[in-house]
Parts: sequence; structure tokens; C-alpha cells
Amino acid sequence: MAELPFIAFVDETLRDSPLYPKFYVLTAAIVDRSKPEYAALQKVMHRVARTQPTGMIHASEMARAQNSQEGLVSVEREIGENAAVRALAVVHSPFGAGGEEEARQRCVAELMVTLSSAFDVSSVTMDSRDPLGISSKSTIPRRGTRNFKDLATVRGLQAIGELPEDLAVSHANDRLINGLWIADVASYAVGSSLARRDPSRLQWIAPHLYMREARILPVSERKDTHQTTAPVTDLSFYLNAFVEQAKAIHDRASGLFEDEEEPEEDLATGAY
Repeated sequence: MAELPFIAFVDETLRDSPLYPKFYVLTAAIVDRSKPEYAALQKVMHRVARTQPTGMIHASEMARAQNSQEGLVSVEREIGENAAVRALAVVHSPFGAGGEEEARQRCVAELMVTLSSAFDVSSVTMDSRDPLGISSKSTIPRRGTRNFKDLATVRGLQAIGELPEDLAVSHANDRLINGLWIADVASYAVGSSLARRDPSRLQWIAPHLYMREARILPVSERKDTHQTTAPVTDLSFYLNAFVEQAKAIHDRASGLFEDEEEPEEDLATGAY
């Protein structure tokens, strides 16, 4: 794979409530390093981060703190309007017998293949689920760690040619890599909007957002060489309708068109 300007930062959201099915979301912030708008976004992120007690952007904490909510919305708007950034969210629900980890690895498989094949991403940095100490990056995770499981899924797909061998995937400490802040904000917006069944929660990042169901199976889950994906479910159609409605809400809020009728489907009460 030739050196490409597109890199991705990945963060996760897990939602669990009696009010809706459990779901796992992996969201990638896809960045074009060749565009000056990316540097401008980083400046905004750092400006907002300096107002936070931790010195970093963490969306769930900002959403709970009343004096930080305006800053969170401003970051969401900057992400949605920035020409150097796109977001891809992969969702798995409901959970199977393998629980949270199985759901995550299905998301990892779908996300990595899509980032490489559809977005020409050459490098992926994931938020570490394991302590990294003072190091910003983990190069060789220990066997049995959660980071190792992510890389095992990637290596399995590379071994059978479904991912390029030179796709670089690593884990990093989100306190030290500000690109992960973008992924955190986008992932939180996706997770909270799906949890509330409220597309308006996505309106600011909607212009450059793509959502899809996690269907590509990790190699370890395949019973035979022909079983590469899980069947399409209603979730795929739900996600497509959900993001389209979010984009329509964004366009109305931005004055891009007026007197548009509301979509007939009520996603606030719909099921998938």
C-alpha cells in the first residue's frame, strides 16, 4: 500500500439499558492530513481541552458537566463542518453468546476492511483498552490482553488477503493522541443518539457521517471458507434511515432547505 494521506482514529461506545437492545459501536474519525483544515480543527480541540479539568476532551464527561456542554457542541460542529474529517460508525446488536468481546471483534473486522477498501486509510490508531503507562503507543501487546485481541482480528484478515498486509494498526493513550478525541466525540454522539432513538443528537456531525452494521466475521468465527459475513438484518436498514434523518435535520437547522416534510418513519419508536 502506497503512503496515503488518510489516517483513522478509533474509539468505542457500549450501551446497555432495559429500554433498548445492547449494542456496541466502533467509530473511526478519518482524517486527510494533506488538508489545512485538519490543523485548524486541532487548534479548536486544544482550545476546548484547555478549559477541561483533565486537559483533554472526553465527550461523556463534558456531557455531564453543564459548563462543558457548550464546548462539546462546538467541537461536534467543527467536526461536522471540517473538510478534512469524515466519520464511520460500525454497530453490532444484539449481542450473541460471545458477549461484548465478540461484538467488538465483529466491529473491528467490519471497520478495518471498510477503512482500507472504501476510504483508502493507511494507518489506524485505536484507543487502548489496556494501561500503557507513560507510553503513547503500544507496539506489541501481550497475548491475552484486550489490545492483543484487536490485533489478532486484524492479523487474521491480513493472513487471508482481506486486509492489506501493510495496513498499520496500533493502540494509543487517548491523553496523548488528540486525534482520538475526535473519534471519542463522534462515537459518543452516535451512541447517545442511538440509545435515545434521537437522530437530532447526530445533526452536527451528520454531514460527513457513515453508519453500517458489523457483518464481516473475524476469521476465528468462520465455520468454513465460504462464510465470510453474517446475514443482513433490520439493523442495516435502520442505521441507513437513522443517519439520513440526522442529515435532513442538520440541513433544516442550517437553512439549506425549508418547508421539507418530516420523514414518515418515526425512529424514536421504531425497532430494529
